[in-house]
Amino acid sequence: MTDDAFTYTVKLKRGDDTQKCKVTAPDIKTLTERVDSVREKLGEWAGDYREIQPDDEARIADDQSELGEVGV
Repeated sequence: MTDDAFTYTVKLKRGDDTQKCKVTAPDIKTLTERVDSVREKLGEWAGDYREIQPDDEARIADDQSELGEVGV
């Protein structure tokens, strides 16, 4: 447990998966700096996270224009 006065949780969610980062600081200025740093890093991870695709056999065609075109 920390003695820091301020706590903030930053979350990155994709589907059912959630990554959380708890940020603590003794004052609001430090908290703001730390949260900004964490958001920047999670933003970098988000790009990698978006590239992860589920292994699902029923894929949608790249040229699909209507929902009715999905073959199951």
